[in-house]
Amino acid sequence: MTTARDKVREELLTDGLADYVDLGAVDSQVTRHNPQASVSAVQRETLETIRSLVSDGLFQLGALSGERGNFVGWDGSLDELIQRVSDVYVTQYDDPPTWVWAVWMELTDKGERVAREIEARSKDSLT
Repeated sequence: MTTARDKVREELLTDGLADYVDLGAVDSQVTRHNPQASVSAVQRETLETIRSLVSDGLFQLGALSGERGNFVGWDGSLDELIQRVSDVYVTQYDDPPTWVWAVWMELTDKGERVAREIEARSKDSLT
């Protein structure tokens, strides 16, 4: 059985094939797949989804820099990175412009392979 988190992960992975994925997109997908969840539950699930994607080596966390919006990956332990996300996301949740584009995720090579497999499975199920 596919869980809401599995669906969110798959959608974020395939979205990552087209572009970097921002924190707002993660929050939006979690909210969409957990429509009855409270704000605090959405925040917890968003952070846990990000943690799982990074821990599994599928995404790297970072920010966009410069006029061209180049991705710059963050250094640190997974716990430090998740705390960094939480510091802007949870503490400033009532001010979306502050956090929506403050955190970005870029697919790793492994993440791209997994995303292409998901995409291929999805196309196969339509034929």
